[in-house]
Amino acid sequence: MKKPYPCKAIWFALAALGAVATPLSLSAAEVILFQPGQSSWEWLLVPSYHDGGKRMREGKDCLFCHEGEEKAIGKLVVSGEKLEPNPVAGMPGFIPMAVAARYDDQNLYLTFAWASVAAETPWGHEDEAVHLTVALGTEALNVAPIAGCWAACHNDLPGMPDALTGAELKKYLPGSRSKMTKSGGGTDLRGEAELEAQLKESKYLEYWQVVLHEGAVVAARDGYILESRVANSDTAIAATASRDGGRWAVEMVRPLEAQGMARHGLQEGQVYTLAIALQENHASGRYHHTSFPMRFVLGEGEAELKAERK
Repeated sequence: MKKPYPCKAIWFALAALGAVATPLSLSAAEVILFQPGQSSWEWLLVPSYHDGGKRMREGKDCLFCHEGEEKAIGKLVVSGEKLEPNPVAGMPGFIPMAVAARYDDQNLYLTFAWASVAAETPWGHEDEAVHLTVALGTEALNVAPIAGCWAACHNDLPGMPDALTGAELKKYLPGSRSKMTKSGGGTDLRGEAELEAQLKESKYLEYWQVVLHEGAVVAARDGYILESRVANSDTAIAATASRDGGRWAVEMVRPLEAQGMARHGLQEGQVYTLAIALQENHASGRYHHTSFPMRFVLGEGEAELKAERK
């Protein structure tokens, strides 16, 4: 059985940043985000690329083999030895992030704190300095517990080894394609009726994102990933953020009740898959830090990350 991420009482660290009114009893998990380079869904599953491919095809997840190896993997990637043909000078291999979760009868509250490191990325978002993204899946999407957001990352996306020219591909799930190869699924979309059925069956990843603009207000948005990454016009996410020197603290607030077809209802005791991605220094594409997929639960349950009731 996998061990939960270590819990540390870090209320003082969050409160010092003026992030949110966090109760003294709240504890936070330290989650290590690391550089993934050009790893993808296809890379994970092909044994000639990835030694754990056979085990993942059997249903084993990332933490089954790599629990506690996030720092070592990140260092290897940023060194240019593996998975990153164009390493960025000064970019850290990993970033420790404190993550706290709590909930009440109406909302889920997620709080994140981390120290920023400046680096010059090859390309990025000109006006958006930081993107903090959470991906959430249910047991209905069987690839979510295995690979988390890697299920949406493919070899044919921009910046990846088999980037498809002439097509504006965004992140997508393998189930949305009628054919998948070692290069990805390209534009081989399933029919509209099949995609609608997958949405109704919760076979998608929901994402929540906070965008931090330098000298501007905090922006929050949400959406889903299936045939592409689709942003909702009426975001359900509220967010606050503060910065003290090189440290950020961010809180996301999400209603428990699902609002709209492509949003998951959040229920006490149900186990979800959650993954975190962080893009800093205006970065885009693969130049981000990400967590392994974690089991997440509100209240009691077997999970790496638990939300405490307020």
